[in-house]
Amino acid sequence: MDDVQGHRGVNNARRALRWALEGSRSPMETNVAVIFTLPLELGGYGFCHPTLNYVVRPTPEEYPLCQAPYYSVDVCWPRQMVALEYNSYMEHMGHVAFDHDGMKRNSLEALGWKFIEVTKGQLSGDALDVLARQLAKALGAAYSQSDPGLRDRLLLELA
Repeated sequence: MDDVQGHRGVNNARRALRWALEGSRSPMETNVAVIFTLPLELGGYGFCHPTLNYVVRPTPEEYPLCQAPYYSVDVCWPRQMVALEYNSYMEHMGHVAFDHDGMKRNSLEALGWKFIEVTKGQLSGDALDVLARQLAKALGAAYSQSDPGLRDRLLLELA
């Protein structure tokens, strides 16, 4: 960024980079993480930064509780053992995907993880606020509602 100092948009890009998260495998994973981690004054909910696509590896003692040797979690807070999965209608509604998702959820919950599923329909309006409250409870974090106008602008920008 130093090489382009003085060019149009550099300052905005610098500010945006402060909130960038690595490891996303889809635009919606990115959107979910951004909505929950941006500070309130930018339209987010201000939760601590998660790890994207974190791999949970059961110990040998835990293998009998699991259906797979590891699980990749879309948006994860490992320290708090909170797993948030974005389930698109396209990728997660067939019977094979539905079965896999259920086994993954059951296995992670048996290991002590708190598991939250998210769909596109939950990412706006009152449903988003309920989801944020659920996430705050799972994380043991305070819930603060962002300004609805700022949040709506953020959601439009992310769409």
